[in-house]
Amino acid sequence: VEEEPIAFETVYMPDPDLELDQQRVLQQGHAGTLARQVRVRYEDGVEVSRALEGEWVAVQPEPQVVAYGTRIVLRSLQTPDGEFLYWRKLRALATSYSPLTAGDKQPGDARFGLSGTGTEVVRGIVAVDPRVINLYTKMYIPGYGTGQALDVGGAVKGLRVDLGYSDEYLVPWNNWVDVYLLLPVPPPDQIIWRLPE
Repeated sequence: VEEEPIAFETVYMPDPDLELDQQRVLQQGHAGTLARQVRVRYEDGVEVSRALEGEWVAVQPEPQVVAYGTRIVLRSLQTPDGEFLYWRKLRALATSYSPLTAGDKQPGDARFGLSGTGTEVVRGIVAVDPRVINLYTKMYIPGYGTGQALDVGGAVKGLRVDLGYSDEYLVPWNNWVDVYLLLPVPPPDQIIWRLPE
């Protein structure tokens, strides 16, 4: 009889008492066991045949259950640009771009210099992954200032933001930053409750 582990699944459950972006394990997961009965024939100590005679789950895997927070807490942020109220803070890789460095459109193209939402690319336009930050979300990024999610990009995936500039004032970025999502809080059905790892 041969055995091999069966991986357990992770199940996520919302918890209104837990703050947004916090998690806690409610139940530890345990791997299961798959058993196979194999008939092996040896001749003179050498294996000459092998046949599977049966297969069954000897131990069922137990899922891991993780609660994720859905309670939104408003906080105040003091900045050189004034005080802001934010509802979520996340850590993201910040890069930067301008119309000429975006690479997908060239001068003369009808949409050159425009974001995915049709806004002119200047400082304050931020490209995001809409699966992480909704389009039109207002935000504050230390060292950059206020911005709004008005663009997307092929390379902007997961916890990443691409900070827009005009060509003449482009500042290169390639570092991890705190991104503060400002009011208003989106409706519950538009909030990405669980951020990617």
